[in-house]
Amino acid sequence: MIRRTLYYASLATWGIGLFSCEKPADLVKSHGSTSSHSNTELSQPTKVDENKQNWERRLRTAQEKLASTKDDKKAQALALGEVAQMYAEGVENNWVHLLEVRHWCNEMAEQGTGYNGEAAIATYFLYGTGVTRDAIRAKEWFEYALERKDNQRLNALYMLGLMHFSNDGVQQDINKALDYLYQASDAGHLPSMALLGRAHVEGGLGVSKDVKSGLSMLEKAANGGDVSASVYLGKMYAKGIGVDSNIEHAMKWYEQAALAGDAHSQYVLGLAHMEGEGVIKDKQKAFNWLKLSAGQNHVNAMLMLSVCYSTGCGTEQNADLAEVWKKKAIELNQQRMDGKKAP
Repeated sequence: MIRRTLYYASLATWGIGLFSCEKPADLVKSHGSTSSHSNTELSQPTKVDENKQNWERRLRTAQEKLASTKDDKKAQALALGEVAQMYAEGVENNWVHLLEVRHWCNEMAEQGTGYNGEAAIATYFLYGTGVTRDAIRAKEWFEYALERKDNQRLNALYMLGLMHFSNDGVQQDINKALDYLYQASDAGHLPSMALLGRAHVEGGLGVSKDVKSGLSMLEKAANGGDVSASVYLGKMYAKGIGVDSNIEHAMKWYEQAALAGDAHSQYVLGLAHMEGEGVIKDKQKAFNWLKLSAGQNHVNAMLMLSVCYSTGCGTEQNADLAEVWKKKAIELNQQRMDGKKAP
């Protein structure tokens, strides 16, 4: 009985009537004559049909690719994203039934992949990746994702909190936004913890200013691996935001973020080692940190790396490499001035 009901529901979704009051003669009138010419026209595939068929082929290819990546977690994660993006495109164009997509998401969750298909589809709609940006649809799919367990659910709570803050896809509701974020933070979600910690330090996002509580939340998030919390703690101690200025403490947090791959923290640590501020003076270490940061397209780090090559600071002098990094920095900066993507 359930299968029959789902079948009828799917037919209705595609606009196929289960019962019709039209008589055969009426059907002929409404859909055209029965001449061979008209029948030929009706049987010709439309552009919409071709697009759907092309999408179905791409979906099958993505699914086959996913099936072949079970022993490679990194490849599997990429393949899962491709399938989810295909389903998002199908949902946008009404080429796939909602129940089929939810069934796939359930399968992925039950297989223990750790993948939240609903949240991925929501993210594609939120940022317009491969589909037309649609914040309302994004909200719906994040709400579906709340049915998942553990960190999958917490990520959805976090995103819904941000959407309620920004009035994006939903009416702005600060109280509801904070409720989502506190639910996630209390359950150990590090990005929510970091965001609320910063809000308490600054007295923003509708929360009362409480530096002590904010500092505690930030330290917990940073020690749990949240890079943004480490960076903000470095900034707090470097500039004396809510705490006494302490350059040694600042460099400790910046180093934690730098080791996790944060380009700006690597740049800051490079400058610190160059001058011996809060850390030992070590031009070799300075050069190494600046090189790591420049390799991530940090414009200021590129310029400093150019200076290092030009003057032989922490490395051998090399005028050619100095010019290369200077040119790269200028080009990236120009892209930023032109409104293009650049750090």
